[in-house]
Amino acid sequence: MADQIIDTVMAQALHLDACRSHALVGWMVMQDPPEYPDKIVARLITDAPSPYLLMADTLAGIHDQLPSRLVRKGRQPIDPPDVVEIWFSDGMPGDARLGD
Repeated sequence: MADQIIDTVMAQALHLDACRSHALVGWMVMQDPPEYPDKIVARLITDAPSPYLLMADTLAGIHDQLPSRLVRKGRQPIDPPDVVEIWFSDGMPGDARLGD
């Protein structure tokens, strides 16, 4: 699967489309993944990771690009080491909320 770097507008459109056809939609935020050293990326995920990525130099930069009305889940022990956090569509249990 070849990665496709997208912008904020495309992220919002893809997110809304995914919500129509998937029960679980989120964005997996990773720091310094092997494919993109020294970057923070967020990958759209449904029942599997997608090729769609947001990219920034900082975590705040990624947060600025994510679709609105997301709920943050912190890192879990089973997550790969480069995973920082995962943001799910509003309505999922979480410990932080991103924009309205």
